[in-house]
Amino acid sequence: MILLILGSFLSCTRKPADPTVVREAKYKKSLKEAYSKVGLFYQISMIPGMAIAVSIDNQIVWADGIGYSNSELKTKASPSHKFRIGQVSEVITALTAAKLYEDGKLQIDKPVADYLPNLSGKPLPFTIRQLATHTAGIRPENAPAGKGGATNLEAVTQAFINDDLIYEPGSMFAHTELGYDLLGYLIEKTSNEAFAKVAEKTVLDTLDLDGTIPDNPFRITENKSSHYDFDFIAQPIVASPIDLRGKEASAGYLSSVLDLVKIGNTLLYPGFLKQETIDLMTTPFKLSGGQDSQYSFGLISSKDIRGRTFYGLRGGVRGGCATLLIYPEDKMVIALAANIQSDSWELPIFDIADIFMKQLHPELFAEEEKKQNEQIQEEKAPETN
Repeated sequence: MILLILGSFLSCTRKPADPTVVREAKYKKSLKEAYSKVGLFYQISMIPGMAIAVSIDNQIVWADGIGYSNSELKTKASPSHKFRIGQVSEVITALTAAKLYEDGKLQIDKPVADYLPNLSGKPLPFTIRQLATHTAGIRPENAPAGKGGATNLEAVTQAFINDDLIYEPGSMFAHTELGYDLLGYLIEKTSNEAFAKVAEKTVLDTLDLDGTIPDNPFRITENKSSHYDFDFIAQPIVASPIDLRGKEASAGYLSSVLDLVKIGNTLLYPGFLKQETIDLMTTPFKLSGGQDSQYSFGLISSKDIRGRTFYGLRGGVRGGCATLLIYPEDKMVIALAANIQSDSWELPIFDIADIFMKQLHPELFAEEEKKQNEQIQEEKAPETN
């Protein structure tokens, strides 16, 4: 089975039937290796369907689907299919907040209590910036996204707003969907319009993100992937329903990998945002103790094992998962999405990045390979003496 899958993937010169599939001939060597890597991951992890898109210098060099968006109908997965992206939805919320800030409609260092004085009987000593960087001190969520029962942002927010903070704002960082639920509610109240409508007008329409939409279980959505889960023996089954209404700001969007790559490039090239606003979104938050947080304004901002800066975010809910990875130095953006989610594996996005990096920086990888070979020889030396 795996040989048949890989054999079909390696036909990089054949014109694809799906117009959204892209295989840039310049990266043919990288594509063959990437198809092998992703194909093996897909097969071993028993994923019904997934999609990949890679952009370099603001141009798509690889986009394809693997497996099925609907296993029952044998509908091939495509880069244009809409997958549940989970907490990657936070990037959309952060972009919305950043654009409103840039336009003078939101002051990110103003206490949230100044905007929402009637929200709680106790003071809220954290700022919008701290909400967006996961440093506000708000507790983690108690239930998985879509299983809390509330179907609007106000109800979601009221369920936790009176709870004590778990640490002093700005002193630590801890990812919590609830902080983004509150950020979405704040945008909603200050704009006098539903958060999803504000995000649509501010971000989605402006960037032509036609493949990105709130996940509503009662809406018929074109190109929407089906949703799957694993049973108790790790076999794919149809996922039980969840309702992500009210969770749009933190985990409630559907998106395509093509749209996610567009979002990534928005953070590399000034245009939609000014450079200083891009810097805001990609610079790690400085904690009160002087250390850098792992989070910037809506993204993880860190360095990989080679010391190269990257931005990104990963997310998952029942029936789907996604990862967005951005390497600013190489103007590289990678997006992966699947129609199933598991705690036992992560989408191989850094493996894909390495494959393309190897073609972009052969000297770097040649030096690594040389060091590895020298280490192997050193380890073997005692055995020959």
